[in-house]
Amino acid sequence: MVFGIEHKVKSHRTGRRRKKGGQKMPVAPWIVITLVSVLVASGLTWGFVALLRSGCSGEVYRVTVAAAPSVFGSLGDAAQEWEREQPELNGECVGVEVTEVSAADASRGITGSWNAMSFGKRPIAWAPDAQVWASWMTSSEATAGYVSSEPVALGEAGSVLAVAESTATDLGWIGGEPPTWADVVSAATAGDISLAAANPRSSTEGLVALLNASSDGAGGFSQAASDAYAAAIEAGSSAADGEGLKNAYIEAADASQVMTMLDYQVEDFNSTSDSEDPLVPVTPSGSTVSAVASYMVLGGAAWVSATDAQIAEDFGEYVSGQVSSGAFTDPELKPIDDAGAALGQATPEAVGAAVRAWQSGAQDLNVMFLLDWSSAVMEENVEYEGDTVEAGIAAVRVAIDMIDEMEPTWRAGLWEYGVGAGEDVNWRSVSEGAEMSGDAKSGLTQTLYDLSEEAVFEGGAPLYDSLVAAYTDMNANLVDGAANVIVVLTNSGEDTASLPTVGETADALAAMAGSATVYTVGFGAANAENLTQLAEATGGEYIAAPSEGGVLGAIAPA
Repeated sequence: MVFGIEHKVKSHRTGRRRKKGGQKMPVAPWIVITLVSVLVASGLTWGFVALLRSGCSGEVYRVTVAAAPSVFGSLGDAAQEWEREQPELNGECVGVEVTEVSAADASRGITGSWNAMSFGKRPIAWAPDAQVWASWMTSSEATAGYVSSEPVALGEAGSVLAVAESTATDLGWIGGEPPTWADVVSAATAGDISLAAANPRSSTEGLVALLNASSDGAGGFSQAASDAYAAAIEAGSSAADGEGLKNAYIEAADASQVMTMLDYQVEDFNSTSDSEDPLVPVTPSGSTVSAVASYMVLGGAAWVSATDAQIAEDFGEYVSGQVSSGAFTDPELKPIDDAGAALGQATPEAVGAAVRAWQSGAQDLNVMFLLDWSSAVMEENVEYEGDTVEAGIAAVRVAIDMIDEMEPTWRAGLWEYGVGAGEDVNWRSVSEGAEMSGDAKSGLTQTLYDLSEEAVFEGGAPLYDSLVAAYTDMNANLVDGAANVIVVLTNSGEDTASLPTVGETADALAAMAGSATVYTVGFGAANAENLTQLAEATGGEYIAAPSEGGVLGAIAPA
C-alpha cells in the first residue's frame, strides 16, 4: 500500500508497445469435456487431475524480474507462456512477475537504495535494454559479483544520430561514407550542426552514444574523445532522454539539430510526424556499441536467496530457448547473430571510465524541496502514476521520485510550510541538506513517507514569506560548483497568510540577486501565473506537475 492506496508501479513506457497476451486455457475446452467423459467412464479420473497438474500444487510462488520498457511486454508474454507449462521447484509451482522499470532507475536501485514504492519488489533478475548498464554495474568492486549466470541476449537496437533528411543530405551523410564521431564533433564545433545529446545517466540512448563517442577505437576509453564530445554538447543542448530531445526538436523547429537516439525512436518519431523533412538515422562510422537487451540473474546480490536465483535461472533457460527458436520477438529489437560478441561490446572497465569521466565533468545539483503542507493540499485530488491521490501526496511522491534519480554526489534537503509550521514562523526545516548516497538518500525518502502520514497545517498556504526565507537560507549555504535550486511543490500559489503580495515577493527575490534558482511545480488548480512570476524572478521557471514524474530532468544539469 502506498499512502493508503494500492500501489501501482511507475510507468516508463516509450515508443510502440505490443499487447500482452491474456491467460489462455492450456487445452481447448471441448477437448477437456470430451476427455473428462472418457476418463470418468473408464474410472480413471486421476488422469484428468494429472493432465491439469503436473508436478506441483498450490499457489504459484513468483520471483520479480525488473524489465526495461522495450522488453517489458515480450518478457511478460514469455512469463505467462512459461507458467502455462507449470514449472516447479521442489514440488512447488513457480513463476516470475515482470515489472516495468527503466534501465537507469533499475541500475541506481540495484547498486544503491531500491525504491519499492515506485518499482515494486527488489528484482531477482534484471532485463535492461542495453547490456552496458550491467557493465556499468559490474565496474564497481562492491557490485561486481551480482550477476550469477551468463546473460541471455534478447535482441538489439542501433545507436544512431537522428538527423533531418535535408541536413544529412547537405552534409553528405546519406548515400556515401557515414561520418565518424570525430567528424560529428567537428561539425558541431564548426557550427554546421547543433548536437543534442541524451543524458547517459538517465537514458540508454545517452549511454550508448557516450560509449561510441568516447571510444579509443580498440574497445577502450579515450579521455580526449570524451572531452571533445562533452564540449560539443556544451555548445549544443541536452535532455534527460530521447523523448525530451524530440520535444525540444519539435519546439525549436531547427533542422540543424542532431540528436542521439536509438533507431526505433527515429522510426516512432516519423510515424507520428507530418513533417516534410523527416528524420533519418545515421550511424557514425566506427560505432561498436549498440543497445543489446539482455536477461540476467542477480544471484550474487545479498537479497537473493539460492532458491529465488534458481527460479530466475530456470526462466532464463526458457527465454534462451525461445530466443534460439525465434519464438521470442519484440517490435523494438532486431535479432542478434552472435550473442557472445554482442554481450561483450563494452568491458566494465571502459564503461566505468566513460561514465565516471562524464560525471566528473557534469555539474552537481543541490536541491531544497519547499513542500506546501497546508490544508489545501488535501482538498484537491490529482492524477499521479496512474493513481488518483490528494495533491499533497502527489507532491510527496514527486519529491521521492526525484530523490531516487539523484546522483550520489548531489545534495538535497527538505522544508515544509503551513500556518504555524515553526515555533514562531510558518515554515521549518525538516531535513538538512546532505549528499544523496547510502543512508542519507534512504533517510530523506523515509522522512517524506513519514511526513505524508502527518496532519496538515490548518489555514492558508504562506508561500511568499516561506519562499523568501528559504531563498535567503539557500543563498547563505550555497554549494560551490553546483546548481543550487529550490523546488516549490504546491497546488496553490495564492497566499493570504503572508503580508507581501506576489509582486512584492517577486521583487524581493529579484533584489536579493542570489545565485540560487527557484522552480515552482504546480499541481491541480495551482495559480500558474503567480508561480511563474516567483520562479522567473530568480531565473527559474514554472513546471506544471506531470502525471508520470520527470521533474528532475527539467532542472538537473546534464
